[in-house]
Amino acid sequence: MPTDAVDVIATSGAAITALDPVRARLLAELAEPRSSSELARILELPRQRVNYHVRRLEEHALVAAAGERRWGGITERLLVATARGYLVSSEALGPAGAADPGLRPDRLSAAYLVSLAGRAVREVGALLRRSRTGGGPAETFALDVQITFPTPAARAAFARDLADVVTGVIARHHDDRAPGGRPHRLVVGAYPLDSEEHTDV
Repeated sequence: MPTDAVDVIATSGAAITALDPVRARLLAELAEPRSSSELARILELPRQRVNYHVRRLEEHALVAAAGERRWGGITERLLVATARGYLVSSEALGPAGAADPGLRPDRLSAAYLVSLAGRAVREVGALLRRSRTGGGPAETFALDVQITFPTPAARAAFARDLADVVTGVIARHHDDRAPGGRPHRLVVGAYPLDSEEHTDV
């Protein structure tokens, strides 16, 4: 089974590899351990072509060995994706992906929220990689909730109330003079959902 629910792709080479249509399909099929021959049957491709694509995925640690299986007198090597899903970090684009939220600090701008989300993927992805190599857990927390506003005015009032509450909580807990204190980044954002995206909370 994949070791992680999600992984962040941070290099251009890994991004190019994962975005290839055949390799993207292989990653989806490798949510469960499979052999190259199984993948060839599922994708209706020659096994040699599947092996080529699998090697490229392995080179970028998107696929890992998952043991062996004997079938019909033949020992098959099993492979599995290293995560259930992948996100591509903006850092994979190099200088073109350096979207700085400070360039447009407009709280009501969708572009600002996207740049904040991109920075969060970049920073939390790096934290995830450090936690794997260092063996310690990543110290994060998250809140995900859906709220329906009856009017634009109600949404604006909610934004004001939330800003007041968050500012008060930060004032009670923030201490940049504490020895050994570790800075954390808090991002709060909201955006409207399309009607087909609505789900029960």
